[in-house]
Amino acid sequence: MPRLTRLSDIPFGWYYVSLGSVRGRRIATAQADFTAAGKVLKRTLREKGAQLHAAYIAEREAHLVIRMGEGPLSGFTGRFQHEYARIFNARHGERGQLFRLHHRSLLIEHRRWLVPLVHFVHWIERIETPEAGTDGLWWSTDAVYRGEAREDWVTTNVALRMLKSGAYNRAAQVQAYRELMSKEPDARHIYLFNHGSAKDPRILGGEEFLREIWRINEPPAASARRSGDSEQDISGAAMRIISAFNALCKTQSQPQIFGWTERLTYESLRSGSRRRPLPMVRALIASYLVGHELATVTQTARFFGCDPKTLSARRRGVYAAAFKQRFGTEIDAFFDSLGP
Repeated sequence: MPRLTRLSDIPFGWYYVSLGSVRGRRIATAQADFTAAGKVLKRTLREKGAQLHAAYIAEREAHLVIRMGEGPLSGFTGRFQHEYARIFNARHGERGQLFRLHHRSLLIEHRRWLVPLVHFVHWIERIETPEAGTDGLWWSTDAVYRGEAREDWVTTNVALRMLKSGAYNRAAQVQAYRELMSKEPDARHIYLFNHGSAKDPRILGGEEFLREIWRINEPPAASARRSGDSEQDISGAAMRIISAFNALCKTQSQPQIFGWTERLTYESLRSGSRRRPLPMVRALIASYLVGHELATVTQTARFFGCDPKTLSARRRGVYAAAFKQRFGTEIDAFFDSLGP
């Protein structure tokens, strides 16, 4: 299944964020790195007006439970990753990218899911598969919740009060937390935190919460669109064509074409890669957008970060012929299958 577009930023939204290191590199190689990461987190939280409710950082991954301020989540993650990578590289005499380009984020309805999520994040070290191997090198905010460490930039009171409803005695809240942590997280909760809800993998919450987030993320009415808002049309068309193209590939007997489904994602289309079938699919999307007067070739090329010449009428014609040869159908028939 192709990846969905990221949700629009929700001011003061609650997020579970997973960050990973690039292949061959580690986020932390010594306890001093966790101290540095904590200092960068503290500064970033202050700068972005955000709150950290739980964290787990190991050699190759970081998991954060954040309530954002008014700014975008990408601003927070980008700032943290850039500053920490700069400090880490300087400390270890290394250079280059430290974190993977794309992070995973899950928008949660905190009234339902904050406590189970804190529980899960603080259990990750025990849940991880052996091959993930932390070799005992990790850090989390669990000790802060237990009262064994003081970090004024970690917000614990929200989850603790939710955990012990009606109890404002700190000792009672901490005891309730310790009792919670003595038990393994519910397997269903672990699945949901890793995959999101069945109806939308980007969101975890009740029906009313999902409907409200979907409403916020609905594209503007066609009559209200400006020419500069074509990115929404391009993104929507891209997602529909990715899904239909991958479904078509899975009907083919050739292993090579079937394997295209692993390569074709929303992110890979915008990566600049020329590996098959990405150029063909970009051309298909351009043909659909131009034919339906939803975007120009220049707007589409800007969205994909490619040269407009690669989406010219001649190139689109070449890929349309190649598509027919591969799949035995005209692209117009393929577009008709997408629905209105």
